[in-house]
Amino acid sequence: MRHTGLIAILALSACASAGTPESREPPLTGTITLASGECPGLCPVYTMTLRPDDRYTLNAGANTITPGRSGGTLPVNSFRRAVEVLERYDLPSLQRFYTPTEADNCPNSITGLPTVDFSRVDDDNDVRAFVTFNSGCVDFDDRDRLDQLHERLREIFRIKELVAVGEPPRPPRPVPEPVTGLGGL
Repeated sequence: MRHTGLIAILALSACASAGTPESREPPLTGTITLASGECPGLCPVYTMTLRPDDRYTLNAGANTITPGRSGGTLPVNSFRRAVEVLERYDLPSLQRFYTPTEADNCPNSITGLPTVDFSRVDDDNDVRAFVTFNSGCVDFDDRDRLDQLHERLREIFRIKELVAVGEPPRPPRPVPEPVTGLGGL
């Protein structure tokens, strides 16, 4: 009798957990691109495009670690984190151009700094947002937001490690083996 009750409880719990699975978020689609143009100094010139599977395509130009076309994979969820950053800084609400030719969006500018492009293209969800930002533009309302957006995307895209000129990336330090026994004696 006792086993019959246990079997009945197990059968009921199996039925209860066999419901419909929770719906997941729709898969991410499209691309995010970060690009930086020339300047009179050592500014890296590159265009890097990230896809939802965290794979990237890099077209590296002047002043980069390895000029030419290459590709690879960024850490898991890099694309999702980049989408969240674009949403946090509200890319679609930004003006299309922040360049010296657009006096309302760039009332004053410092020469010699690169122009940066951000874009999010997702035709599956009718999303197309582009911003061209001359980093020498100053004295306008969106400056801090553009700087923060640019810096966060540079971190996610690992620009300092994969693209930027300067000291080449260092190999990771070897991890020492754990001490075993009597404190290694």
